[in-house]
Amino acid sequence: MGMEALRKPDEGMDGSTEGNSSHDKDVRLNWKKFALVGIIPIILIFAGFFFVVKFIGRDNYDDVVMLIDQNFGLLGIFLYVYVVDTLILPLSPDFVFPIVAGMNPFVIIPLIGSASALGGVTSYGIGLLIHKIPIIKRLTDKAIVRWGAYIMKYGTLFVLLSGILPLPFSTICSVAGAVKLPARKVLPCCLIRYLRTALYFTFFSLGLSAIA
Repeated sequence: MGMEALRKPDEGMDGSTEGNSSHDKDVRLNWKKFALVGIIPIILIFAGFFFVVKFIGRDNYDDVVMLIDQNFGLLGIFLYVYVVDTLILPLSPDFVFPIVAGMNPFVIIPLIGSASALGGVTSYGIGLLIHKIPIIKRLTDKAIVRWGAYIMKYGTLFVLLSGILPLPFSTICSVAGAVKLPARKVLPCCLIRYLRTALYFTFFSLGLSAIA
């Protein structure tokens, strides 16, 4: 199933719109599950973070963070988030929040927010400009099969949702590019990653404070 099958998701096999209510219903039914499915990963990451810090103690946690900071620094955090939010990888940018929870929010939030937003812009560009390259096409075609119907039905609203929830942001942005959603609508949606970063950072920071 390629992009052509998703250009007109409301059309039947004969080009008419008859018989599409079941398709729309399926999209709506799956849509209702996205909030729950999206929230589960961040809850699991937070639970793991909370229990690990509780187990090893705040002082040992601070030592681990200092070690990571000395070896990788802010540039390492930026590059990790940028790469994960650019490429279709089985990784999450949310893994950085347990590490940065005790750091300066006026540094961390703009840093991670910028890396994540730029990652979304880059993945959109990958889908838009180089979708036809075979190795890229294999990845984006698989992503289109899974997410394309939702993007074609909900447009930038779905991209915006992926920018808030722990949905595969880079994948959805690349699909948005591959199906040629307008850049003037998609790219501003990437700015929601700043708000997402602020919310998630605050969530982890409060959790860390509760442990101390």
